[in-house]
Amino acid sequence: MKRMYIALALAGVIAFAVLADAGMGGTNVKEIREKMGKLLRLKRHIREHIWNNALNQTREEGILEYVNGSYYINGIELYVGNEWFMNSIARSDYDGDGEYEYVWQELEGLVNTEVVINGILKGDVLYVSHINGIWYRIPKQAEIEEIEGILENINGSYYINGTELMIKRGFSKSDIDRDGSLERMTEELNGLLGEEIKVDGIMHDGKMVVIHINNIWAR
Repeated sequence: MKRMYIALALAGVIAFAVLADAGMGGTNVKEIREKMGKLLRLKRHIREHIWNNALNQTREEGILEYVNGSYYINGIELYVGNEWFMNSIARSDYDGDGEYEYVWQELEGLVNTEVVINGILKGDVLYVSHINGIWYRIPKQAEIEEIEGILENINGSYYINGTELMIKRGFSKSDIDRDGSLERMTEELNGLLGEEIKVDGIMHDGKMVVIHINNIWAR
């Protein structure tokens, strides 16, 4: 954690130096943009370095086992995602069979084989971030919850039963309000105001990050 703070402090010092140079040295707009571009690339590199190291605090190498609905390595239970995640298409071919399959199928193909698991150990559970060096998921538990009720707009935000909805910005991929048009997500929701709808998603700081609306993908 100390390295993380040092890296962030370094990024701040560099930013201050760039701005000071721009203000005191008569630097033109093009030079300022070039320096700010370099700064942003450096900050992105620092964030990636911090993130990658934070995700790999624990490393286990051994046989992947599946016992009574849970995965284990070296006797440690693995958290590999909720039901929704397990039934989504994997982003990588983890079992090396040349196919992109559902996540549970990829893991099934690794059972009883030697694997390297990276992630964060919390209590007796290892939250998986990498499998054999391949990115898997953010190592935290996020259960899908569902709420149903009348959709309201209060001061520009959308609510159901007092729970604020965090929705995707920009255009919707689906005609959620069924008016025959693909519109911005806000317009899709405006078409549902006053109606009883069902949404599911992940709770974050008391708000719901919406994944589906009336069983339609909303991200």
